[in-house]
Amino acid sequence: MLNIFQDEDLIQFTLSSEIKMVNDVIQNVRGYLRQYSIEDDKALILTLRELINNAIEHGNRKNLAMNVIASVRRIGDMRFKLIVEDEGKGFDYESKVMEIPDDPSQIRNRGLGLANAFSDQIEFNDIGNRITAYITVRRETHFGVSDDTFWKVIKPTGDITAENADMFRTLLLNLINDGHDKFRFDLSDVEDIDSIVLSIFIIFSNMVSDKFPDAKLDIVHANKDIVNLFRMTRMDQKFQISNNK
Repeated sequence: MLNIFQDEDLIQFTLSSEIKMVNDVIQNVRGYLRQYSIEDDKALILTLRELINNAIEHGNRKNLAMNVIASVRRIGDMRFKLIVEDEGKGFDYESKVMEIPDDPSQIRNRGLGLANAFSDQIEFNDIGNRITAYITVRRETHFGVSDDTFWKVIKPTGDITAENADMFRTLLLNLINDGHDKFRFDLSDVEDIDSIVLSIFIIFSNMVSDKFPDAKLDIVHANKDIVNLFRMTRMDQKFQISNNK
């Protein structure tokens, strides 16, 4: 038995205590996550699978008359809250070692250790038959490029940091070499940039201004911290900043 409820930010399952149901749950959760353009869901999926397996095997002891309720709710940009509850008697979670066993031959007692390792935080209810895990999913950054009238619009899908700085730099150099002189950076999906990327923005603005007398540079939909960073470094003298979050 598997019942599914879903709304805008939540997907919830009621399933019988059968291990074969877990794969169906996982497939539905992956579909739910696609709406957030998540490409690397391994930590969330592994945690959810282990928690449900644990609820079926140790909480309900595979009693088919007992159910598991599992849910995934988006509570922030890329932050999710997982809740798994069984109908068992619970356990003394305070005495439970929540680490992965050092002994590789120890097969049992790894599920909660894995869930703990991949979660930002885990919590139990009083009797220990409901566990809540918080997970922040990392979103891989891509750089979308489109045209809007005479603007070349660059829209990153995540944070721009040293990790993807070379990709960002190469993209901008290619656009300059192609003869574009009006650029709009849509930072609506960017929460953070670092000093390396800031230096790329500075060098880019100088290159464009030197090569094209009528160059225009816009920053739109940036959050407050990024706007403040641009103003502190006097970058707002190079970029027109508007439509901020």
